[in-house]
Order: sequence, then C-alpha cells, then structure tokens
Amino acid sequence: MPYERTLDLNSDAFRGEAYRHYAALRQASPVFLSQPDGQLPMWYVTGAREVEEVLLDSERFARDPSRIDPQFAAMLGGEQSIAFLNDHMLNRDGESHRRLRRLVNKAFTLKAVTAMRPRIEQIAESLLDAVGPSGRMDVVSQYAFPLSITVIAELLGVPAQDRDDFRRWSHMIVRQVGHDLSELQRCYNEFAGYMLALIDRRRAYPTDDLVSALAQVEEEGRMLSRSELCSMIALLIIAGHETSASMIGNAVHTLVQHPDALVRLRDEPALMPDAVEEFLRYDSSVERAMVRFVTRDTELAGQHLRRGQFVVAVVGSANRDEAMCANPERLDITRPACPHMSFGKGTHYCLGASLARQELDIALNTLLRRCPGLRLAVDPSAVRWRYVPNFRGPDALPVCWSVG
Repeated sequence: MPYERTLDLNSDAFRGEAYRHYAALRQASPVFLSQPDGQLPMWYVTGAREVEEVLLDSERFARDPSRIDPQFAAMLGGEQSIAFLNDHMLNRDGESHRRLRRLVNKAFTLKAVTAMRPRIEQIAESLLDAVGPSGRMDVVSQYAFPLSITVIAELLGVPAQDRDDFRRWSHMIVRQVGHDLSELQRCYNEFAGYMLALIDRRRAYPTDDLVSALAQVEEEGRMLSRSELCSMIALLIIAGHETSASMIGNAVHTLVQHPDALVRLRDEPALMPDAVEEFLRYDSSVERAMVRFVTRDTELAGQHLRRGQFVVAVVGSANRDEAMCANPERLDITRPACPHMSFGKGTHYCLGASLARQELDIALNTLLRRCPGLRLAVDPSAVRWRYVPNFRGPDALPVCWSVG
C-alpha cells in the first residue's frame, strides 16, 4: 500500500494495527518521512538493519540536541521545571553520558538485581492475594502498575505514601496528550519540587537507598548537580515503572491470545527465561526509541536526511523484521535466542534490562501459578492501547480465572 507523508503514526487508527502498518512500511520504505498537518517532519526508521544503524551511530544520530545548536536545545528544554526533569543521561552523548551512567550502573548489576528477587516475589504474591478470591482483575491497574511502581520506589527510597503521586505525575508526563499546558506545567513543577526536596533530605540524612547513594556519590571529584540528580531520579521512576508495567501488560495480552503457549508455560515454568525474551521481541513496551537528531546531512536506506531533522527508530517494527528472525509474526516461546532491540542497542542500552527481565519472569510465573484458567474477560477487540508517544501497552486488560 502507498504511504503518504501525511500518514500519522500516532493516530488511533495506526496504533490499533501498528504491526500490520509497520510490515507494509518495511516493504515500501524502511526509512519514511511523515509530516501530518501542523506537525514537525519526522523520519521513522522501521527496518531492523536501519534501526540498528541509527542506534549504534551516535555520531550521525545524536540524543543531545545541543550538538545541533545551543538555541535549539534551549527551545526543546522548555521551562526550568521541565529542564530539571530532562537533564539526564538519555539526553547526553559521549563522555557526559558515560559519566552519568557510571554513577547509577552499580544499582543495576546482576548481583544487585538478583538480591531483589525475593521482595519482587513477595509484592506479586500480595497483589494477587488481594484479588484472588474474586477471580477477576484488570492486569494493568491492579497488578502490572502496582508491582512496577513499588519495585522502583523501594529501590529509590520513595516513601510508600507518595507513590500514588509519582504514578499520577509520570502518567501525565509520558502521555501529555489530553492535558492543557497549564496542567502539564503544574505537574512538572510538583514533580521537580518534590524530588528536589527529597534529594535535600537524603543529602542531609542519608538512608540505604539509591537516592541517598546518588546524592552522596562523587565522580572524579565532582558530585551530581541538583538538576542532574532530579532528572536522573525522574528518569528512573518513569522508565522504571511505565515500561515495566506495559511490558507485563503486553505479555499477558499475548498469552491470553495464545492459550496453547499459556498452558505450556504454566506446566513448564523452566521455559520462562526464553519465553521472556520472546515476549519482549513480539510486543515490546518500548515501541520507539527516543528521538534522535541528525548531526549532518546523511544517507540512510537511500533517503537523504538533513542536519537538524528528527529521527525515530521503531524498535517494535525492527523486532518483527524477517532480517531479525524467521517467522517473526509467530509467537514461539521456545524460539532460540533472538537479538531483539527492545532494550535498545549501543551506548544507550537500557541499564535496567536485567531488572525488567526479572520483573516479567516473576510477574508471569506468579500469575500463571495463582490464576488457573486465566483468560481475557472482554472481547479482544475491546482492548485499547494507551496513547503514549514512545511506549506501547494496553490501557486496561480485564482477565478472569477459575476460583475454588
């Protein structure tokens, strides 16, 4: 099918059948310029080889907008409260990025993540204790989001009574659509103000949590600035629970549509590690990598990209490319390891990947063990996808199971 430049990849119509559209785009033009009315032109990269090229080449495709122009970066930075939430490592390149990454990397080592397993299992069990007798729940609001926000909040040291606020703030920040500018500005102000106060408390009275560690740590004689600290914590909270919650929702949505795979995984839990990789490949919660900026005029898949233009690598499409694996549209929980790009590639590879895998493993194993006969409680066509620019996940996922 022909694709016009006015095609809106953020529309409900597109998102409802995203993978069908991506397959057609890969065939027609794996590097596609979209410019719907009133929107900035945006290059979408959908082919696996091209997506990998963009993610690995930080010289031509930068995350840091200041590499294009300081005024351009200032324009994108917005008001001070917004800048306080954007001064993080995902918006840096080169040594600046590496310095910030080194500071938080120790919190996500395999040893540190493995030590968290008993607590994550306890959280999953308690959430199912609350809904088990009813035989039904919304996976998104009653299981996936509470599990992921509790894990990241405990890691950071956010008090339990404040976690609902964090969820509300992060939802508004990542969704943005549907809120007027004054609402968004108030949200940014509240979020930044809360975190700056938390940072000051942890610097004065440190505890055994990641916020305290980041507030105290020095790198080459230099501590993180308040802006860097605030942005780092915001990144960890938003990325740490928004993506993990959608990842769990996507995997459960996939399983209830593949009952044979569900039964086999329930009966053979040893298959879970391979199944987790397949769920991550098949329907990634990070549908699109964060926007890159073209640093110089360049060619990509026969298309001419100009300096300063925006580029989005669509990892969800790349994961379904035949160049990635055989029969990519088919779910296969025993598939040999496939090099999916759901956690990115290169210098910006997700440092929380091991924690995300562990959360998904525990969430699914616990759900399948505790909820016999798990099935979708609504018609599949009733499932709607959240409108979030880079993430993919169901807005709600009602399920039911056998009780007694």
